[in-house]
Amino acid sequence: MLLRVLLCLVLGFSSIAPAGADQLVMFEQAGCPYCAAWNHDVGGIYAKTDEALVLPLRRIDIHAARPVDLRAIGGVHFTPTFVVLHCGREVARLTGYTGDANFWGLLDREITTIKGGPPCPA
Repeated sequence: MLLRVLLCLVLGFSSIAPAGADQLVMFEQAGCPYCAAWNHDVGGIYAKTDEALVLPLRRIDIHAARPVDLRAIGGVHFTPTFVVLHCGREVARLTGYTGDANFWGLLDREITTIKGGPPCPA
């Protein structure tokens, strides 16, 4: 039980991002086979990629209370759902996981769009 509480605290604190930050929010749930596939294919390496430098990953349980800064994100019904935030606002959404090649291709397209757009206000 203590281990579970500590894990929740660590995961909870690691999912806090500065307001207005660019990030990739992954809505997931226990028992989701597509989430498990993403974790197997991508999850272990994501933090070490160039993509993670632009869009750090933030994981949210779809059934948990939504953090205040993510309450404007609506319509998340399926897992995994990946929401790309730029300047703290949703700019893209990837629903589902159909393999790593498709995931990286779609994510890289969104990163290119972000890099080509206006910077976030200070």
